[in-house]
Amino acid sequence: MPYTGILILIFIIFHLIDFHFVDKGDRTIYQIVLETFSNPGYAIFYIISMVAVATHVDHGVWSLLQSLGINNLEYMPMLRKVSSMFSMIIGIGFGSIPVFISLIS
Repeated sequence: MPYTGILILIFIIFHLIDFHFVDKGDRTIYQIVLETFSNPGYAIFYIISMVAVATHVDHGVWSLLQSLGINNLEYMPMLRKVSSMFSMIIGIGFGSIPVFISLIS
């Protein structure tokens, strides 16, 4: 968790700088995203960050379920799968954005 947390913090800082605090001028956010992900280094960094986010979310959801006392021997395997599936959907969903833009560019 600490390693993925640090990587995610770095990612959030870069993400805010590149997408939120950027001078948009006449450009749309779509154009800004296209320009940003046309840089292969940033696209790779984004994908790696999404893997970290998925790992972090997986552990977080699992910890949440434990903290709420929902886990027990009967439900534990199913809850673990639900946690993993949820985090994979998040990671693949957001990680597919730079891949898609690389394919259309």
